[in-house]
Amino acid sequence: MDDPLQRYREAIAKQVHAICWDRNLNPESTVDTEAACRIERFLPHLVEAAKMVGPNKFAEFEAVVVEAVCPSCGGRDAHGVCQTREAAECCLYRYLPLAYEAICGVESGPAGL
Repeated sequence: MDDPLQRYREAIAKQVHAICWDRNLNPESTVDTEAACRIERFLPHLVEAAKMVGPNKFAEFEAVVVEAVCPSCGGRDAHGVCQTREAAECCLYRYLPLAYEAICGVESGPAGL
């Protein structure tokens, strides 16, 4: 059976993983595999959010992702603040604009919806 997310994985690999600090430059990073990557972990949510808001609406996409993904990540404190995101250490949040662009690129391509 074909993986319905494979097109998105390939686009994100080209656009995000190619420049990811955690994958390429930080030897102490645990984000050196797909399993440790938050983008990969939450890819179904990211694709759904991008399809829901459409292209050229990053602020709306970001709001949907923060609402849908952040609570399930486990990084928020008792006050709802994610120190990982606040410190710019969340790879999902750091590369969210590029992930959105990659997903929208797949959607607008010849096989897009």
